Amino acid sequence: MKKKITSFLTVLIVVIVGVWQWLNPSEFLETNEPKQEQTTTTTTIAEETVQAIDEIDLENPPRFEKISVSSLRSVDGDTFAFYTKDGVEHKLRLLMVDTPESVKKDTAVQPYGKEASEFTKEQLVNNDISLVFDKGEVVDNYGRFLAYVYVGENSLQELLLENGLGIVRYVNAGGDSFVNELLSAQQKAQEEKRGVWSKENYVAQMKNGYYRYNEVE
Repeated sequence: MKKKITSFLTVLIVVIVGVWQWLNPSEFLETNEPKQEQTTTTTTIAEETVQAIDEIDLENPPRFEKISVSSLRSVDGDTFAFYTKDGVEHKLRLLMVDTPESVKKDTAVQPYGKEASEFTKEQLVNNDISLVFDKGEVVDNYGRFLAYVYVGENSLQELLLENGLGIVRYVNAGGDSFVNELLSAQQKAQEEKRGVWSKENYVAQMKNGYYRYNEVE
């Protein structure tokens, strides 16, 4: 009798598990596809530039407001320097956009690195340059400020991505409010195989769903 009860319970458990899998297939499916989390945001940037870089507290700058800067100098496609009125130089890096290397010490110039650098320099000729800080950390581990750069009404990040001169990378909570807009700009270049996307096996997808550059000859 005990054996019959045990067999019955075993069959019952198998049936219950089978029904659960049938009703909830996604809970049991394994996938090797990388997961790329995208945030939904309704955050907007103030239309008018309200302050100049010398008028703000750089340790706690206003967020989502355009801050005018007249001394922004390009180091390469995604890295800059600016100066405050006391003559101090500050380093700046674009949020969430990585352009190929063109001047990094002990690193060979990467494909489209010079093109990205030249593109950025051309954009900075415009006198209407401003920075926008996100809600998270404003300085990275290397002491560089992290911000969006605007040329007039245009996002430099989006311009670089649309032209295939950079990829969406280094996406961190608090500094990712406009990641969906950047991914959309990147997709245009991907679909049209522009810039870095035109070179086979140059851009590789990582496990988190974003991308990195491969070493190529």
